[in-house]
Amino acid sequence: MQEFAKIAIFPIPDMVAFPGTEVPLHVFEPRYRKMVEESVARNQMIAVCNIEKQISPAKKNSSLQEVLTSNQATYQPRTIFSAGFCNPPEKTKDGRLYVTINIAQRYKLIEEIQTLPYRIAKCSELHDDSTESEALVPLQTKIVNSLTMLTSLESPPQVNGFDRISWLSVDPISFSFKIFQLLRFDSETMQTLLEMTNPKQRLNTISEILNQI
Repeated sequence: MQEFAKIAIFPIPDMVAFPGTEVPLHVFEPRYRKMVEESVARNQMIAVCNIEKQISPAKKNSSLQEVLTSNQATYQPRTIFSAGFCNPPEKTKDGRLYVTINIAQRYKLIEEIQTLPYRIAKCSELHDDSTESEALVPLQTKIVNSLTMLTSLESPPQVNGFDRISWLSVDPISFSFKIFQLLRFDSETMQTLLEMTNPKQRLNTISEILNQI
């Protein structure tokens, strides 16, 4: 029998998060501050996800006080996203929250079970197709070599800070997600990569994009 998870949804334009990465957030809208605080109290995961479309716009030229006391734009979230647990937030004097979401797994939205003040959905895990990790090592090595070369060309002083050995020691399937702690492509490309369930295809696509830079 398939198990489902109840996950709070935080839709953010052009934000695509991958398992094994950390997402720092500055949370100021009342509904999402409430979401963070309640999720921490309930030990409930939060999904950080890209959007399908804007449902209603934010008020223009809002003051800081208005931003902190009223909700802004409302978005329809994508149905494939990643989620994880939130560290206890750091709260400012005016109520804003600084948090980090430790992204653990990909999920597919099955059904919304709460809409207001923020979305909570019943979700199922999205798994990769079965693949032998060993067969992916050459692609992983190719990507690491490309990143080493690009770093040496664009920012030579940072080459020593790129730990090639550590990245090569990561399991190739985990690597195909964790590398996005360093990489950023356009959001549609990243969403496509997130939704792929074939690790070889995902690594191939990453490699091809890097070769075009």
